[in-house]
Amino acid sequence: MALLCLPLFSFVNGMDRADSLFALANKYYQANAFDQAIEIYQQIIETGIQTPEVLYNLGNAYYKDKNLGHAILYYEKAKLRDPNDDDINQNLAIANARIVDKIDIIPDFFIKRWLIRLVNLLPSNTWAILSLVLFMVVLALFLLYFFSGTRLLKRIGFFSAVALLLLAIMAFWCSLRRAETISGNNAAIVVQPSVAIKSSPDEEGNNVFMLHEGTRVMVIDSIENWVNIKLTDGNKGWVERNAIEPI
Repeated sequence: MALLCLPLFSFVNGMDRADSLFALANKYYQANAFDQAIEIYQQIIETGIQTPEVLYNLGNAYYKDKNLGHAILYYEKAKLRDPNDDDINQNLAIANARIVDKIDIIPDFFIKRWLIRLVNLLPSNTWAILSLVLFMVVLALFLLYFFSGTRLLKRIGFFSAVALLLLAIMAFWCSLRRAETISGNNAAIVVQPSVAIKSSPDEEGNNVFMLHEGTRVMVIDSIENWVNIKLTDGNKGWVERNAIEPI
């Protein structure tokens, strides 16, 4: 498979120090010093800056450093924040093609897919602002309904207000769902080269199947140092916490 082009974003958000670190990390990346680039990108993230640009570039550095598990992890983190970015989606697809585990995916109901696409169209804050603007227009239209002296304007004001009120509620719901997608996400990536999935949360449990780096799992429960995971094909098992990292 031909290696994709791994473009680097320019960093435009954050403080001067983070901007300088980002430029330094990019310099290391372009010099093929991927270990140093990874270290600097991680320093930026530790300051609390987790923009799609930083996460994407860190995924690129891990990919070039032949660390598939962490590359996919940070591509997924970047996609979570910017699901419609073509570069992120392309690089994630190429990285996913190298995963050893080929797990069947149970497709979502088409209405759920449509709702997910709708929610991902805009960031949470943009949906919230749109909802607020629509509510303000609704109030203006209700004023038109109550104070207009003509029957036609009353009807226009009333029905327009009802329609926009429904849109405002939908935008508010999309804002909540978009925020929840990031904060309440329970997906994780296997980051160890290979790991045995157990039937119970202890070393004496039977090995039910094996997973390899880069595989995406859903966390459904945890006990001390063990995590109960579920795959997209419905299979479940227990794995040590340090074998996976949450998206």
